[in-house]
Amino acid sequence: MTFSFKSFISWAFLLIMLMQFIPLNRINPPIVSDIHAPDLVKKGLKRSCYDCHSNETRWPDFAYIAPASWLASNIVASGRTALNFSVWNHKKLAKIRKVISDMPAHQQLYYLWKPDAKLTVTETRALQEWTN
Repeated sequence: MTFSFKSFISWAFLLIMLMQFIPLNRINPPIVSDIHAPDLVKKGLKRSCYDCHSNETRWPDFAYIAPASWLASNIVASGRTALNFSVWNHKKLAKIRKVISDMPAHQQLYYLWKPDAKLTVTETRALQEWTN
């Protein structure tokens, strides 16, 4: 049986349409406890980290269109598991310190999509001082 290009496109379109109906967990649970930090540190964390590491995620438009929605949902779920600022625990300061030192390698896809979310040099220094 030989498939034509037209039938391939039709099946692909149908598959993409069906993928939209797979439910994903794109909810923001209530905030249990918030982080207590200086204003500069908190401002930088909110802009750079809260989309993946808090219950205050701002879901972009593509987070509602499969298969990109699967990627976004997975990244946020793993980010919240690793560190969640909405369920704050002071034992996570070492993890924050490590991520700051590895910042260029941390979630490059997110920072390509939102280059303005990168921490400034001043915010990075303030965050390093706060975690020490």
